[in-house]
Amino acid sequence: MKEKIKKVLKKYRGEILIIIGTALSSYNIFNFSYGYELGCVRKYVYGSTVCNTGLGYFYKDISLILISFGLVLIVLGILIIRNKR
Repeated sequence: MKEKIKKVLKKYRGEILIIIGTALSSYNIFNFSYGYELGCVRKYVYGSTVCNTGLGYFYKDISLILISFGLVLIVLGILIIRNKR
């Protein structure tokens, strides 16, 4: 049974790498964070306070690393498949 699994994994390792890389990249592409900051400025002309909210979307460092690693796995899988033929 183990030999059969090893044989299948060896035969389809390029396809498996592409699937893992695609899943890893796509999960982390949609794993962005957001933050907002409230900034108030006092206007002396009208005597009132004006507040603006700034919203920003960003990726955490680990998400960027995992996106890159997923893309490396995809390229590696493609190279393995091309060299098989």
